[in-house]
Order: sequence, then structure tokens, then C-alpha cells
Amino acid sequence: MTTIKLVFGNTEVFAQLNDSQTAKAFAEKLPVTIPVGGTGIDFCGRMPFALPYDEADVHSGWVNGDVNYNPHGGWFAVLYGDEEHSGRYGDQVVMGRIEGTDLAKVQSLDGDFDLRIELA
Repeated sequence: MTTIKLVFGNTEVFAQLNDSQTAKAFAEKLPVTIPVGGTGIDFCGRMPFALPYDEADVHSGWVNGDVNYNPHGGWFAVLYGDEEHSGRYGDQVVMGRIEGTDLAKVQSLDGDFDLRIELA
């Protein structure tokens, strides 16, 4: 697994990328800055590049803490809430996870950020 650092303003959190082809391709593109907006359940923003994915990895829903790619819309998302209702959102590819106290830090944030993502 590859560890990445996500920098939301003055708040740094760490995530573990999985071994999917999408996550590996994402890691190769780092560092990157993605403007993201907080929605109350996630921070998401349009990716500045497309990533490869296996159609078998595309599904609906998430687990709080997932770091996802939306291949058809080109979105990057850090999902931190509403897991119980997330099945209504399709086109999700999980690239990694934020857990524990780092997830709590993300859940406490509000607003828009120029999210800096880099290898840890």
C-alpha cells in the first residue's frame, strides 16, 4: 500500500491507497492540487486528468473514509459522511482510505480548499 498526504489548508491527513490500477495511476501523478468543495458528506472536485479503471471496480456507495474516483464524471472525492445512504450514488471507484483520527479531522473541516495531495 502507498501512503499519501492530503493537505486541507493547515490540516494534514494521511490515507492508504489500495493496489488497484486506478490508485497506482493516481500515485504516479502526484503531487497534485485539486480545488474541492465541502458538501457535508464529502470534499470533491474535478480531477485535472483521467485515470484508468477496471469496470469491475465501479460500484455504488461508499464507506466513510473512502478516497474515490468517479470515472465517468472525472471527480475526486474524500467521503466522510452519509455512508448509510450512499448506495444511491453510482460510478464510484475506491482508491484508498482515511481512518481513525485522520478521518475525524476531515469530518471537522468546512468550506472549500485547494487540496494538495502528495506521496507521504
